[in-house]
Amino acid sequence: MTIPLRNLWIKALTTHAPQKLILLAENLTTGWQVRYKSLPQAGLSLLQMEDGVFHQPYFLGEIPVASAWIELSNSSSDTSFEGAAFIMDDSIELAVALAVLDAVMAHQLPGWQKVADLIEQGMEKRALEEAHRSSMLAKTKVNFSLLSQQEDDAED
Repeated sequence: MTIPLRNLWIKALTTHAPQKLILLAENLTTGWQVRYKSLPQAGLSLLQMEDGVFHQPYFLGEIPVASAWIELSNSSSDTSFEGAAFIMDDSIELAVALAVLDAVMAHQLPGWQKVADLIEQGMEKRALEEAHRSSMLAKTKVNFSLLSQQEDDAED
């Protein structure tokens, strides 16, 4: 199994049910102390875009976001391990769970193989969704060259 780049882990993990991820994070942190590097937050973020012609900024709308930055440590070691997550969701609990899974996976802590398996399953699911979307998009393509031929035929 090839482990994808770290920036894809959250995208892959979020294909699974939130409760499954939260439960796994709770199980993997048994015996570990979870400390917040910054307080987890949830709220709304304004999605800013730029006009393509005049290059003026405008706000497209609001999206829910949640973030968490944690540090795992245990009593048997002086070493701590960091993880973080920033998601388009309003659940602080899910953001913390994903940050824990990020730390476990990044530092290959006990249970990292379970997280790797979920990431692999998530990547496969995302690939299937992308293939489905691509096939739907291909069905909507229009060959405009045929329109110009009809116009030429009509003139004759």
